[in-house]
Amino acid sequence: MSSESNTLYGAIEKDQEERKRLDEGYLFLKKYIRNDRVIYDEAAILPDDAAVLDVATGAGSWILDLAQIVPPSVSIYGVDISTTYFPAIRSSKYQNITLSVHSCTSLPEEWTNKFDLVNQSLLIACLTGNDWIADIRELYRVAKPGGYVQLFESTNAGWDCPLESANGKARALFTALYGKYSLLIDDVGGKISRVLADTGFVDICQHTGTYPVNSNIDENGKHGADLSVSWMRQLQPSIMRNSGFGIVKSDEDFNNLMEELRQEWDSGVPYKNFVMVWGRKPLQ
Repeated sequence: MSSESNTLYGAIEKDQEERKRLDEGYLFLKKYIRNDRVIYDEAAILPDDAAVLDVATGAGSWILDLAQIVPPSVSIYGVDISTTYFPAIRSSKYQNITLSVHSCTSLPEEWTNKFDLVNQSLLIACLTGNDWIADIRELYRVAKPGGYVQLFESTNAGWDCPLESANGKARALFTALYGKYSLLIDDVGGKISRVLADTGFVDICQHTGTYPVNSNIDENGKHGADLSVSWMRQLQPSIMRNSGFGIVKSDEDFNNLMEELRQEWDSGVPYKNFVMVWGRKPLQ
């Protein structure tokens, strides 16, 4: 990853609360975006001797979930740039899981053409446009001919609100932040799909889903709002290092904006968006 993207990612607090947020976020978004599926593409059938890679595995939520539905003969690898959130896998039922430290833009050479399925999630605040090209080239290299790739990301689709509203201010704030670090902000699914196609992947599909953030709908809406605000707060240090981009002037201003956001969500902004993109490396 570039130094710019690492600067932004480095602002995220690496503590047990963040581990809990990652685990809860995975289960919640799996329900609303993945239709409770671990492998999104129904055409992706894994052989009993398959090898699977999870990039940016974090707390390992996806690989632990996958391990419950595949035979123990399937080899599961998880990589991240830090061991901070790696799960404990001492149990005998996880003997087929291997965790290691690697950047998504520089995976081991010996993994070329190794994996039947590659999963990657939530790197939108970590990769610049050039990083995405390097990342997807690596995913292509390590996928087997005929192997599958699936990517799961946040998107600002549908986040179009008057500038004077809290949602409008938040969008302007995060647009400025992502622009500062050359991160993707608009048409995330489309841009990732184009890079996949340019790299050589075929049968590329994308699906934008929603999850609730209106606490008045039900408990799920409150949970969605909690997760969304929690994620935004992780980027607060980077925002304030840039003087709030002239939109918020202090930590107090930022905190007030988060409260106003929740009030607007509860009064009429019921959903936020995520996107799934998947494809296949052609047979060679």
